[in-house]
Amino acid sequence: MVNQDDRDLVRVATMYYKEDMKQSDIAKQLGFSRQLVSKYLIDARNSGIVDININSSSAYSVQLEIKLQKAFGLKRAAVLDTSYLKDQEVEKLIIQTAISAFRKDVAKAKKIGVSWGKVLRQLADEYPYVNQPDSTIIPLIGGMGSDQVEVHSNQIAHDLSRKMRAKCKYLYVPALVDSKQTKKNLVENVTVKDVLEDGKAVDFAFVGIATPFSKSNTMTEIGYIDENDIADLEKAKVIGDVNSRFFDEDGNETPCRINENVIGINLTDIRKIERVCAICFEEEKKDVLYTAIESKIINCIALTDSLAEYLLSKKLYRVFLEIVKETI
Repeated sequence: MVNQDDRDLVRVATMYYKEDMKQSDIAKQLGFSRQLVSKYLIDARNSGIVDININSSSAYSVQLEIKLQKAFGLKRAAVLDTSYLKDQEVEKLIIQTAISAFRKDVAKAKKIGVSWGKVLRQLADEYPYVNQPDSTIIPLIGGMGSDQVEVHSNQIAHDLSRKMRAKCKYLYVPALVDSKQTKKNLVENVTVKDVLEDGKAVDFAFVGIATPFSKSNTMTEIGYIDENDIADLEKAKVIGDVNSRFFDEDGNETPCRINENVIGINLTDIRKIERVCAICFEEEKKDVLYTAIESKIINCIALTDSLAEYLLSKKLYRVFLEIVKETI
């Protein structure tokens, strides 16, 4: 025989899920408190009286997004379901996924920072035409060079500002110079200093994430770093970079020549930005991505489902190791 409490659970659940009634209206009609109605709905789900099914192809990717945000304290995650995609489709669709997920955040931002690289080049190309005349696009790193100009920060900032009908500032210095003295002379320029300070104060930033040990590394292709530099980075236990600031597996900037000579905002400044977004689909970057998220260099991410699964499994393993250490 069904007891009255069970009947009340079923009644409340039916009124809420089937009749689309508000919790306040249910409480008034049944003579319950609002808190009791809320408790009954939770109990109905926990006991199996209510079984909610989400009938959407996006269900799994959204579930991964929620898990990522909870596990890493991310402000937003956007996961691309690649189960039925060809490799050549992923690169284009991950950009569209990022634009869709972060467009509202970008629209609210008065100052938008951009780094450099191939992915951000694609972002600028794919970004829709919008009207944000009160916004300003600001390079976060030097943007001058003679090779592959299209991937430099100034060009990306310029093209993105045209898409948004926004204002734009330019950082007329190279991303990397050959000595600390050269860097000192350049950053003391009033105009350069002004843009760098604005870069620290952006509301939203798009940054690249990379590993110097990849064959397709942009800094290597352009000629900013060579085999000797890569060997030095390996000795310094570098695993990757964000905004061309190289860091170790704990997310700390490594003391090396390249970091000393980069003209752009550093990781300490990047961590102070309200929303810092990266876009990643390459499996070779999975450990760099994990460190960048875990050490709070970035707090917004657009990525593939396979990368999301890897991040969550690695996080779970790290938590397990910490528990084991505490019990020893």
